[in-house]
Amino acid sequence: MGCDNMASNLKVIINNPQTTIKIPSGTRMLVRRSCHATLEYEQFDRRTDIYVDFADNEILHTYDANRVGTLEANEVIAVPSEEEDCLGKIIISVERIIELTKVYNRPFEMGIVFSAVHGVLNLLGQHYTDQRTKEEQMLKEAKILTQLGFSPIVGF
Repeated sequence: MGCDNMASNLKVIINNPQTTIKIPSGTRMLVRRSCHATLEYEQFDRRTDIYVDFADNEILHTYDANRVGTLEANEVIAVPSEEEDCLGKIIISVERIIELTKVYNRPFEMGIVFSAVHGVLNLLGQHYTDQRTKEEQMLKEAKILTQLGFSPIVGF
């Protein structure tokens, strides 16, 4: 299955409710490419939509605390949908991505791509539940990042 086939099966809807950070040009296209590449890697061929919201830390923190009761700083949250034609929503804190790019000395684009890939895998039910599943998912993430032209990363 090639990207052309996947393109007709996936619609990525991107919203930007935050006003803290200006989203750089090309970021939306990177997110779309990341979602497509992840579903292709996972051989997901069903018609679906994925919603992606760019958030700031406050929006993400409020959402995360209300949803799972955690006060941990995250850069991405994935919320599966119960609708058949929608995989779910990925919420990415662009503010947190910028913080992490400084810590790990990585480009902003890599942080966005990693977060989108990680979010899609979460929507597909893959999570870091123990060391083994964390290593398996990190290997997938590294392979998908490489396919998208980014070096595998540690961090984020």
